Amino acid sequence: MKLLSLLLLITPMTVSASAPFGVTWGEDITKYGEVTKRLSYSEVKTDNLPKNNSIAKLYKLVQTPEKGLVKVVMTTHYYSAHGVSFKSDYNDIKNSLIGSGYQTLVFSSAELSSYQCVLQGQCKGKRWVGVDSSGDIVNLEQKMLGRENAFIHLEFASKDYIDIENQQF
Repeated sequence: MKLLSLLLLITPMTVSASAPFGVTWGEDITKYGEVTKRLSYSEVKTDNLPKNNSIAKLYKLVQTPEKGLVKVVMTTHYYSAHGVSFKSDYNDIKNSLIGSGYQTLVFSSAELSSYQCVLQGQCKGKRWVGVDSSGDIVNLEQKMLGRENAFIHLEFASKDYIDIENQQF
């Protein structure tokens, strides 16, 4: 049930200004917590958004002075790297994103049972990147902490954020 509610929260609504977890692209992030200024953007780290989910440990909101909120990142609590819920939660999120209209750009499989992972602790989980019809990009990854612990990293970047990143390179 908790995963179903996550799936409903991460799927942006049909309005183009909607972002995941009940926030809106372009909005001011100061109402969500203490703002940290970086070189060209500001960020807020919080565990509380309008539509929270129980598997989320932390959210990071990124805003630029000109565009407001342009990026939302969610990280989950820690899982056992080889546990069933780690694999199934990742797959359920990916399938929900595809079902909501995201098209696959990149997919790489996990190397969790490889020699490098098991003996050297250099593990790579699955990675899936998708794009929606408005040009927003989602990046879903399994990230490892050593050989046994892992978490899911889910990052939504608005079209404005992608444009800013492309201008810098």
